[in-house]
Amino acid sequence: MAGTVVVRAEQSGIGRAGTFTVLVDGEPVGRVRQGDVARFPAAAGTREVRVTSKDRTRSNALTVQVGEDSDTSITARSTGLGYTLFLPVVAGFTVPPIYAVTTVFLLGAVFYLVPGLMFRLRADPEPLAALPAPAGAGEESGGTGLWWESDPALAKRFRKDADA
Repeated sequence: MAGTVVVRAEQSGIGRAGTFTVLVDGEPVGRVRQGDVARFPAAAGTREVRVTSKDRTRSNALTVQVGEDSDTSITARSTGLGYTLFLPVVAGFTVPPIYAVTTVFLLGAVFYLVPGLMFRLRADPEPLAALPAPAGAGEESGGTGLWWESDPALAKRFRKDADA
């Protein structure tokens, strides 16, 4: 039997929507555009899900349990670190341009080589019906939280409780 992997790609903060390729156990199963939700059939059992972008950067690998005839919800969220590529360009006005260009290439190489720096996946504990609707076309949405909430260790460390 098979279940379904539901991937919700959150809209980026600047309103520019990219497209992610969804990989289940290393095999491409389809694409999802930022701001949309896509469903992909997957065999029941433990599966590894990852998304990649056009520039070949990739997310963290997320291991999920796909149940028979049930949905497994996953959210793909940008970390916002891609904006750091603009800092050396701005600094290029005050430092020699060769340093700015070298820094851009080094940052690009690090983002390419280290999975999960540009965007991250997290499993949603709530069923699909409880998830908020994706952002519509032309509607700007920066997501429902901060980038570090997709990392369980950081979310636990920096959690802000409503009681406090």
